[in-house]
Amino acid sequence: MGPHLRFRSFTDMRLAIVFSAALVVLARPVEVQAAAGLCPDEGGTRGRVVSVNERLELTLEGGIRLKIAGVDPPRPTPGDPELDARAQDRLTQWLVGQEIVFRQLEPGLDRWGRRIAYVFAPAAGQGPEKAPLPVGEAILDAGLARYEPSAAARPCRASLLAAEASARTAGLGLWADPYYAVIAAADRPSFAEKAGTAVIVEGRITGIADRRPRIMLTFGPRQGWDFSIAIFPRNSKAFEAAYAAVAGLNGRMVRVRGLLDTRFGPQIEISNPDEIEVTGQEQDAQVAPAGTPAPR
Repeated sequence: MGPHLRFRSFTDMRLAIVFSAALVVLARPVEVQAAAGLCPDEGGTRGRVVSVNERLELTLEGGIRLKIAGVDPPRPTPGDPELDARAQDRLTQWLVGQEIVFRQLEPGLDRWGRRIAYVFAPAAGQGPEKAPLPVGEAILDAGLARYEPSAAARPCRASLLAAEASARTAGLGLWADPYYAVIAAADRPSFAEKAGTAVIVEGRITGIADRRPRIMLTFGPRQGWDFSIAIFPRNSKAFEAAYAAVAGLNGRMVRVRGLLDTRFGPQIEISNPDEIEVTGQEQDAQVAPAGTPAPR
């Protein structure tokens, strides 16, 4: 990806200049996705932003609240208790007072009264005559948040993950905080420190087992000691599809994100294989589409 928001702290007030550059280079990935019929490249409803909260949710004139799909906002860390507030401030500087366009991705409101949406806004310092650009990718590319897997964000998963990876590689924003470092599957001390928090873990899958109602993906031979992923599909049909989707991942390097549970050994529970990302040079071995027959 092109230029990034290279800042030493979130207090850097040159947002209008650097955010504009980062946003412009983000237009192409979204357009490519949209051309493939995957990720929307424009919104349909207009509104003016009146506030941004610490969860990076937008409130529009008229009281509409938007949750930006695919964005997991930062949380305070032991070394940086103001991390979330500074991310909020930077997004506020960019969007408050701006007219944005959004596409609602799920019918109705979620249980918190928000609309889940893909959001577009003019780049900082540009007028409304310019084509609006994707806010979610811009936030991730600046290191202001992590990618959040969800059904709503799935069509834009590739571009959102690419934006996050770009910021992580460059050590931007929250990625400069050691607390947000990706945890190696064999790093037990880090698991102990981050139990009960949302983490990203990376390692090589060494085994896949059908242990209904769970599918277990293990990262070592010692159950209850080595890291594992538990997938809990909602019903029998979903279970078969999920098992087929992950069956080819044995031996692959993957990255998974979710809430870390250490009660019975380090484990992350997920509901869908879509929350597993094949990493590095092994990205060509993608999770098989749901419905692929499981190996016998």
